[in-house]
Amino acid sequence: MYLYRLVDEVAERFLDLVDALNDEIDELEDAVEAWPAAKIRDRISTLRHDLLHIRRTLAPTRDAAREVMDDRVALDHVDVFPREVDLHFADAYDKLLRASDGLEISRDLVAGVRDYFQSKIANDQNEVTKRLTAIASILLLPTFIVGVYGQNFRRIPELHWGFGYAWSWGLIIVTTIAQVVYFRRKRWL
Repeated sequence: MYLYRLVDEVAERFLDLVDALNDEIDELEDAVEAWPAAKIRDRISTLRHDLLHIRRTLAPTRDAAREVMDDRVALDHVDVFPREVDLHFADAYDKLLRASDGLEISRDLVAGVRDYFQSKIANDQNEVTKRLTAIASILLLPTFIVGVYGQNFRRIPELHWGFGYAWSWGLIIVTTIAQVVYFRRKRWL
């Protein structure tokens, strides 16, 4: 019975540990939007590492309780534990099994947080790419207009026109403003 009480206490501690890990995972999931990326990556890595260590300890403990419960522990073909203790070990085994299932759920939760974090990073990168595309596009049209009017041709109509210089500047300003308005409406700027 002392061994059963010890195993039962270990099983209770495993259940408490899994609950504490789930609370930490919930906290991390809530903080994905607020914490810096390095802190989130470190926390996810630490949680995955902790889950792996717990699993390495929990599985053999669960298996040992199962062997006692199934009456497979014997010395010289004599049962070590009476039937009453075997029945109590079934309760401890159930707790260890619940802890094991909870640990698997915790692994899934950490994977979900990791996926959520990765999708947040991808969305942030998409926003930066949109802004860079808008800026490049805004700079492209004025560069094109300057390139056209900077060519050394004699028969450019605006070259001999009195308002040619103002015309090219007006065209540059109007196209730039039009692009800025367009990209602001699309929320790229």
